[in-house]
Amino acid sequence: CDGIGVTGKDRKTVNLRKNPERWTGYNGSQVWQAIYQENFLATNRNSSTKKQKDDLVYEERLLYKLLSAMHTSINVHIALDHYPPRKGKRTRWEPNPAHFVDRYADHPDRIKNLHFGFVVLLRAVRKAGPQ
Repeated sequence: CDGIGVTGKDRKTVNLRKNPERWTGYNGSQVWQAIYQENFLATNRNSSTKKQKDDLVYEERLLYKLLSAMHTSINVHIALDHYPPRKGKRTRWEPNPAHFVDRYADHPDRIKNLHFGFVVLLRAVRKAGPQ
């Protein structure tokens, strides 16, 4: 968080190993809407100036695919670890297949973007490794 303008009492560090991606009950749709709006101008569904994916320049399309990949990855993890352990019911986190199907059955582009993001990540790891 250093250098990004968050200081003092508003600053909070979260250990992602202790807090993995899973269902928390938090609705992050406003956060994702803000991310897409910030990076792709007006993407609000009610906006008359909305840019269609086909109208984006090459770099914007790449960024869109990478953000979509990250968004998809998070939601896949949420679907995988959706139902928390409950005394007398479950001893571990359990998946919610309906959550997965609702978000991806009719959206093969999201899965394609996830694959694209994975390929970019693997290439970056390979380049960062020993030569």
